[in-house]
Amino acid sequence: MKDRLEKWLKSNLIQYQTRADLLFINGWGTAMIQDMSKQEHIFKKDKNGDYVFDCAENYDFLKADDIFYVVFEFGDRFFYVDIREEKMPFHVLKYVGDPVVSDIKCDFYPLGIHSGYELLNGSGSLSTWVKKAKFLGYKGLGICDYNTFAGSLDLQREASCKELRYCFGYSLTMVIGDDKVGAKVYANTQKGFRNILRIQKTINVDREDGLIDYLELLALADGNCLVFDKWSGEWLCNNITKLDDFVKAFDGFVYFQVDTSEYRAERIDVRVLNSLKAYFDTFYVEPQNYDHDQHPFYYIKNIRPVLIQDMYYVDADDWRNKMVLNKIDIGAAHEQSYMQYMKPLDELYDEFEKLFSEKYSFDVFEDMCEATAEIVENSEACYDLSENYAPRYEMTEMEKLKYGDTHTMFNQLIEDGFKRLVPKGQESIYRERLEYEKYVIESTDNVDYYLVTFDEVNWAKNNGIFVGVGRGSAGGCLLSYLLGITSIDPIKWGLLFERFLLPERGGLEPADVTAIEGDIQSDDYFEISLENGRTYKFDKDAQFKINRDGKEMTVYADELIESDDIIWDNQNLLFKLNEVGYESSKR
Repeated sequence: MKDRLEKWLKSNLIQYQTRADLLFINGWGTAMIQDMSKQEHIFKKDKNGDYVFDCAENYDFLKADDIFYVVFEFGDRFFYVDIREEKMPFHVLKYVGDPVVSDIKCDFYPLGIHSGYELLNGSGSLSTWVKKAKFLGYKGLGICDYNTFAGSLDLQREASCKELRYCFGYSLTMVIGDDKVGAKVYANTQKGFRNILRIQKTINVDREDGLIDYLELLALADGNCLVFDKWSGEWLCNNITKLDDFVKAFDGFVYFQVDTSEYRAERIDVRVLNSLKAYFDTFYVEPQNYDHDQHPFYYIKNIRPVLIQDMYYVDADDWRNKMVLNKIDIGAAHEQSYMQYMKPLDELYDEFEKLFSEKYSFDVFEDMCEATAEIVENSEACYDLSENYAPRYEMTEMEKLKYGDTHTMFNQLIEDGFKRLVPKGQESIYRERLEYEKYVIESTDNVDYYLVTFDEVNWAKNNGIFVGVGRGSAGGCLLSYLLGITSIDPIKWGLLFERFLLPERGGLEPADVTAIEGDIQSDDYFEISLENGRTYKFDKDAQFKINRDGKEMTVYADELIESDDIIWDNQNLLFKLNEVGYESSKR
């Protein structure tokens, strides 16, 4: 078992030492190695009757010796549990310890990730891709899912958490006359980012064949760079005069993809090699034919090679993923390889050396790597996560005169529905449910969403378009029923609002915060001026959850000081503090 463990650690580039039944991993910690062949089961029942990992040692004894992990073999993989975690989930023993240090010293960013968002072809969560990129010592990464941009937000979130740079990419096929040419588009600027969204619409909405006309692509080139794919070398050589349009549209940021991965079928390898040879034979100008001191490298039309390996699974032992996904998709696997995973830079250079002749020196490899850095480090495209981009309801002039603002309109429409639809004698039951739902809807800033939906449904009804009684979990929302969006009384039929919107889904995790409730009952109050420029009256016994000098605490109104940061309930921030004004309220 220990031999298998060491083989596993080496294959996953983990720096380690072993002694007896202990495993030491630099930058991670110490783990006990547990031989599961000596265990009857991998789980046992705890005192509560729950199944937990069956550890052979007492956790307190392990913690006392600063041993916080237990490593074990299960199936054909090695896992570990962190005994400090409450439920101790199983983690695959990968990407732990100090980052891999490469012997090759040059900037390189893996840009060829085909994630699980590329359905039935790519695989792996972006959190896993990012985790491995960080482990391999890369400073960033990029995706290039085919005909989908769905993974871009996930990439930004995961890469940002690991302090890695990221670049949004998009693989596509363009139609140029009678030819179909593959390419990757990477966003440089916010305009380029928006243009890729328009490319996505052109491919997936405006057409049914999943292609894009090259003229439409050129019209959406601004702010992006273009990489002709690894299959396109011969087409480039035969259409050099057409390339001026691409170079001009993409402002000179045009590249050719070099992928050194080996395939399982020789016919595919031959096709890639012919494409690669055609490109270098035509576009690469040897140093003796120009001033190498002034221009280290020169390529026709300045279309540089860039090292981008198409990666469809995170690790080498995941190669079956693509085969299985392809067979689910079309009944057969296509373009199969054992080598389409994220590799350390040393391994990439070994492949380069075996594939290229001696005239292409290390400098060429370095230049191809630096082209990836040029793409990523010039990229400023990102999502602005500081704003809520949900649509806002635009009131008509008549609605403005009648209601004043959208929140008043929302409340009045609900009350109109309440008077019209709630059964006599059951008002208190419906009111309690209504207030709870309204709190969740307001706190998650969904008032405008309801008004937009209300407007759409009513327009359809007024124009002779049939509207369903309520689809799926929407039938569990009383507010939707009172607004006429659905026609199902959820209280009558025992339907749950939580199936429609859990407070936790809206970011309303249980928290101890300051909430405004009711009016003050005495003349003994304090006036408090807040950052919104307004002054509010609070009973002296009103309690506030605050942050004072980095510590959270609860104080009474008369104990507040000027520097206190009051932690408000989200409904207060969005609505109540704007409505209460000088009206007195208390907690």
